[in-house]
Amino acid sequence: MKDLLKRIYHIIMWLPKYRKFGKIDYTSYVIKPMRLIGAKHIRIGKNVAILNQARIECIRNKKCKGEVIIKDRTSIEQCCHIIAGNKLVIGKDVTISAFVYIADTGHGMDDMSMDVMKQPLVVKHTEIKDGAFIGIGARIMPGVTVGKHAVVGANAVVTHDVPDYAMVAGAPAKIIKMYDTEKKTWKKA
Repeated sequence: MKDLLKRIYHIIMWLPKYRKFGKIDYTSYVIKPMRLIGAKHIRIGKNVAILNQARIECIRNKKCKGEVIIKDRTSIEQCCHIIAGNKLVIGKDVTISAFVYIADTGHGMDDMSMDVMKQPLVVKHTEIKDGAFIGIGARIMPGVTVGKHAVVGANAVVTHDVPDYAMVAGAPAKIIKMYDTEKKTWKKA
């Protein structure tokens, strides 16, 4: 009964904020976001926790149709920055540590006679698959897929796809270990 009353209180207190989102399950919560741009294009599944100072941006213009989908039981720690110019999907049971940056878009740099911020955006498919773990301060750059149950080390800069069951670290990130699902152990790459 006590848990039910807590949940009802939570829903009543957060209802006005929840209306901003395209979809958010009542079992999920977002604590004091720093910035939500295009919140009606953010869809959040069941039992998702997004902690303080998150910045989630869905870029919507002629070229970009930004949308962020965060699936069930995912945890996003404080001060994370997520930018979508297309459909950016974060899978189920994903853990994203604090100060992580994930984007599917960036500024072009084709015309150096023009300020970088005025150049057209370049949008690439970016996805975090089920069960992945993203370490503190990691950067997931546009065009990257982080595989199922992959581990991204702290402060890694991920510029290429990470296979399922791989561990990457460094800047730029490189595979340092692979998980052997048969022997249930990590092996050096």
